[in-house]
Amino acid sequence: MLRLSSTLPAAGLALLLAACGPTERPAANPTAAPAAAPAATTPPATPDSAAPTTLIPTAKDEHLLLQPGYVGPLRLNMKEADLLTLLPPSTLTKTTRSLEGIEYPVYEYRPDDAPAGSPPLLLEMVGAVEDGGNRLWRVQLQDARYRTAEGIGVGSTYGEARRAYGVQTIERAEGRLVAVSERVGMTWVLDKAGLNLNRTLRKDDVPPATRITGIILYQ
Repeated sequence: MLRLSSTLPAAGLALLLAACGPTERPAANPTAAPAAAPAATTPPATPDSAAPTTLIPTAKDEHLLLQPGYVGPLRLNMKEADLLTLLPPSTLTKTTRSLEGIEYPVYEYRPDDAPAGSPPLLLEMVGAVEDGGNRLWRVQLQDARYRTAEGIGVGSTYGEARRAYGVQTIERAEGRLVAVSERVGMTWVLDKAGLNLNRTLRKDDVPPATRITGIILYQ
């Protein structure tokens, strides 16, 4: 059973930092109180990008827009106090998760307009040594309404995400198969059905039609 926790001890924080990979990365440079999210722009092409195809629709509202470091108005590395001011208390449930044996606080966020039965966003916090408080470390989501400016979200394909942003590595992370797009700080959780998981997969080994089932934003 999960226990409530407010901050990670300093020693636990050090272990968590040491264990972090591309999909498990607390922010290193805390900033001031959150500012407005920057206007969405189309990322420049990369060597792993090709001509885009027709993608599924973009987010209908600003609060559903995914950008590097942002999920709607939420900014990675924002202070917990600012997060609690920004979001209605009725939309948040505080709990904990564990990574590498270190327990840390998490908010389950269910927006008021979320469809019934939709999974919550996981707002994962980590203790900040600089000010002794918690900051937003990463966000995990499975809500298909959230989209990038290029229309990528849950339900899109691996091929679409790779063409739009490039993919550096395919990894096993916390029991999932993920594709990492470092340039935008997003990790795409992939549907493992039909994939040979008995060997190390490279980015060219994953069929372009493989569906994205979740998204992790990190910094």
